[in-house]
Amino acid sequence: MSSHTISVEDKLETPEERLGRSITLRDRILLLWGPAVIALGVSIGSGEFLIGPSVAIKTGLGLAWLVLIGAFLQTIYIYSWVRLVAAYGETPIAMLFRIHILVGILGALFVPLSFIWGGWAATSAAAATSLIVGGVPGPEHRPIVITMGIALLILTFIILTLGHRVARTLEVFNWLDLGFLFPAFIILAVILTPLWVWGELAKGIVSFGYIPPGVDLVLLGAFWGYTGYATGINYILANYFKDKGYGMAAKTGYIPAIVGGKTIHMSPTGRLFRLTPENLEAYRRWIRIATEELVFIFFIGALIGMWIPMTLSYAIARGLGLEITWGIPAWLGLALRELGWGSAGFIFGVIVAILVLLKTQLGVVDAVVRALVDGFWRLESVRSIARNDVRVIYYAILAIYLAWASLAMFFRAPFVLILIAANAANAAAILGVPALIYLNYKVVPKELRLHPILIILNSVFMVLCLVFLVAAVGRTLGYW
Repeated sequence: MSSHTISVEDKLETPEERLGRSITLRDRILLLWGPAVIALGVSIGSGEFLIGPSVAIKTGLGLAWLVLIGAFLQTIYIYSWVRLVAAYGETPIAMLFRIHILVGILGALFVPLSFIWGGWAATSAAAATSLIVGGVPGPEHRPIVITMGIALLILTFIILTLGHRVARTLEVFNWLDLGFLFPAFIILAVILTPLWVWGELAKGIVSFGYIPPGVDLVLLGAFWGYTGYATGINYILANYFKDKGYGMAAKTGYIPAIVGGKTIHMSPTGRLFRLTPENLEAYRRWIRIATEELVFIFFIGALIGMWIPMTLSYAIARGLGLEITWGIPAWLGLALRELGWGSAGFIFGVIVAILVLLKTQLGVVDAVVRALVDGFWRLESVRSIARNDVRVIYYAILAIYLAWASLAMFFRAPFVLILIAANAANAAAILGVPALIYLNYKVVPKELRLHPILIILNSVFMVLCLVFLVAAVGRTLGYW
């Protein structure tokens, strides 16, 4: 166990005491909800916009049931980590270090390993280049793609420097982004999707256990991994509940932005509340609000975010018989142009792609940096160098990572790095779930432990991640 001791606080404020009034729906949306909005914003990215449509075109909508299972189990997994964050005010990676230093290091590394080559940067750059060249970028447009990629990385850095706290900046950006994207996708689906395709979707949602014959196991593993956020590394999403100040997290600080923020003492260790009836009721109030947000925003949003693009692409290809290049950022713009919407339709479709992929880029970069900050901030020598200002470490790592992403766009990703990145998220569940269970029974007081049903559901989640991991790696290496 870690030597970092946890102090005990006499009182845990209720959400109402924190705000100084009864909580209304407006308060929930504007002041309390937000972490799940970031999670949803990042989740509706390349998986939903590229992999989901590719699966639908190749196999139909019969795998829609897997989206339901994946989104549900991911919500349970995130919820389980949020309970720890609200109780202790520590990030999940900090809690992993309490088990063993190697567990903590692995927990911190799984996040950057999942995005090691920065393919998300090239994807968003390709979408932006499509707008410039008026079509799919070819090899002759590679200099433009690289230039746009670097420009978007610089924009990412600028956005993450603004605001009171970094997480709040991401919240606002994702509220605005999703406020445009969700209506856009839904309206397009209603206009372009025949009734029989909606019937196919409904059938696919209840076709539990159906696996299309001859399905590409690597694509299937990616489909599972990118439904919702990123399977096993979803523990990083609980960081946003910490920065929001859920429960005891209000006592341990957050990551402020460098422009508009101020120096905040971010404690390397957590704090637990005294287990009185009043404090336990306050804790349950925080957990209820977190549950509402995870269910109504993340879970339902993840379902809509994957099902609608799948249905829309399937309707365009099968229902309307349109043949275009799928699996590329510009597919929606190309489809709308071919359907007679002209250049306006193409521009609209590409703007949708840019907004989808840019917010994913923002979230991915922040998640990677946060994971590494969690690992370094526990070291007293690092805190001393930074003079206890976590922004020094956050923005130093941010600059290094964005520089690496810029460099990576000049080269093709080595095969081994592609393999690692594609499977790290599923592999992380093999670490995250046992660690969660260990913490639940060895660290957490019995009054705060997870219900046994949640332990079972998390275990099922881990087993499914392992199945898809083995299937994808085996197919990639040619074993089957």
